[in-house]
This record gives sequence, structure tokens and C-alpha cells, in this order.
Amino acid sequence: MKSILEAISLEMIRLDEFHYPKEQLQSKWFGNPPADSNSIEQAEARLQVTFPDDYKEFLSIANGFHAFSDIEPTFYTVESIDYLKNMDAELIKIWRETGNEDLADVLAQSILIAGFEEEQQFLLIPPSEASKNWRYWKFSSWYPGEEPFDSLKDYFTNALEFLKEES
Repeated sequence: MKSILEAISLEMIRLDEFHYPKEQLQSKWFGNPPADSNSIEQAEARLQVTFPDDYKEFLSIANGFHAFSDIEPTFYTVESIDYLKNMDAELIKIWRETGNEDLADVLAQSILIAGFEEEQQFLLIPPSEASKNWRYWKFSSWYPGEEPFDSLKDYFTNALEFLKEES
């Protein structure tokens, strides 16, 4: 996953869509310093989950990552993530009021790891009776439905391909 994030960083510089800090341009890296295992374990205990291996791998490479286009979300530090219901209860309420109980239920159990108060969010959805595996969604209210990914690596791979097509 590190090579994908490094390639995304290079594409970000090439596309030059944002004003980046000098240190990031010089290092050609747009991730935060890695999270230590203690920080990851504390977040798992706080949220009462065991994160999927690929998310732990991401955190061990970059404890957060800068948005790489105007429509992709900023990934947060492990210390900043929380259940969507704690960060944006209104969003879940709106979906319930529209009669979409199933979506509201999934959103209520989702962990928001990227995009709070941004155009799109990225959610980790813990295993449940309905789905025995972790699920990965890019989600926004304006997009008709969620955009599922097989893994976090799958998301970043697709994002890199998108960035390369931008040129």
C-alpha cells in the first residue's frame, strides 16, 4: 500500500490542485507520520472493534492522508476517527426520515475515517449479522448511493488510476 500512496503523492504534485506546504512538496509525501501500535490499540478499545488488517497497515504507513482531489476525502488520524452517529447524527436522522431505514442502520454502525464536513466521506463498516466482513464505502449525500470497495487498497488503487486519467 505504501507504493500506491507514494504514487498518489507524486500525482498530487504533478496535478498541482492544492497549495501544499513546502515540507510536503520537498518530501513528495502527503501522509502524516505513521501511527504507533499503542494509538491504534487505544482507538480499537475506544470504538470496541478490531480494525481490518489493511486499515492498520495504512495507519502504520500514514496516520492520515491529505485529500488528493477536490472530490476525494481527507483521511484522519486514528485519534480523530469515530462512529458516524457521533460525528454526524443529523445525516443518519435524514436518511431515517426519508424511509431508508436499511441505509440509516448501516450508517449508524459505520466508522468515519475520512471526509467529515467534506463533499464525500469514507466509511469503515464493521462486520455484522448482515455482512460477516468489513465493508469499505465512499459515501456522499449527493451521489445516488454508496460506492463500495473491496478493501482500502482497492480504494487507493482506483484513486490513483483516476488521478492518472486526469492528465
